[in-house]
Amino acid sequence: MKSSHHHLDPVGEALADRLAEYPDYRILRALPPPYASMPANGSPPVGRCIALLDVETTSLDAATGSIIELAIKLCWVDGDGNLLGHFPIFSWLQDPGHPLDENIAQLTGLTDADLAGKAIDDEAVSRLLDRADLLVAHNARFDLAWILQRWPDLWEKPWACSCSEIPWQSLGLEGRSQHHLLLQHGAFTTAHRAPADVWALFWLLQQSRSDPERGQGDAASAERTHLQRMLAASDRETIRVDAVNAPYAKKNLLQARGYSWDPHLLRKVWWREILPEAVEAEQLWFQREGLPAPRLMPITARERHR
Repeated sequence: MKSSHHHLDPVGEALADRLAEYPDYRILRALPPPYASMPANGSPPVGRCIALLDVETTSLDAATGSIIELAIKLCWVDGDGNLLGHFPIFSWLQDPGHPLDENIAQLTGLTDADLAGKAIDDEAVSRLLDRADLLVAHNARFDLAWILQRWPDLWEKPWACSCSEIPWQSLGLEGRSQHHLLLQHGAFTTAHRAPADVWALFWLLQQSRSDPERGQGDAASAERTHLQRMLAASDRETIRVDAVNAPYAKKNLLQARGYSWDPHLLRKVWWREILPEAVEAEQLWFQREGLPAPRLMPITARERHR
């Protein structure tokens, strides 16, 4: 998606263009209002359907909290990840049945009056997400927990995470928060509501960068969109390495190696995700460090963010 500034004031744009000529300044532009783009007959394109989604919630715990806002945008891509078309954003509010925590109200901009008497259309949400081949969120592990808590029939759906499955740092970008990544692409949005976040994610994923591993002048160094990178990472099978029965004294060693603690009641283990070709080297590292042999488990987009 090429950047378009037609929604901005032409006088302000002329000033911004002049200021952009000076290297000591950077220009940030407001995102355009959300829009849809479908084939002339209005029917969905033939291609892979992707659902971008975001939830606003009453807490961080899906087991005890509730969703207060949900937004979904369906997009279609071809086999190379090129955008073919996209629906408008669908969104709903939900009355949690109790006053909002002050911090949540401040974060989202939602008030008790906004939510009073509102309810998410569960059937409509189920239909939209069921038709998607892949569900995408920025920090999918968080959104997935809330979605599956309310719509357990979607348990088998594959997920992708725009936060963790795009190599933002190697692309020369700092941090992984959606807001900060947006700023580094020269754009901003002022709202922290689910529809605004979904639109910002859609826009962010359409931005492109050259692959950092390609050499200058490499014929294969054509730019790819962040969406294309994320889809390639999501489609790849990886290996989850669990450091089962690792002594507590090895905690710092595992952390330094890139392992994270999984606090799930059924797991409680240090783990790391690697490519299949790196398994042999990882097993040798366990031997050298005197660790018990790791447990290896192939994972795909259906398991990766659980």
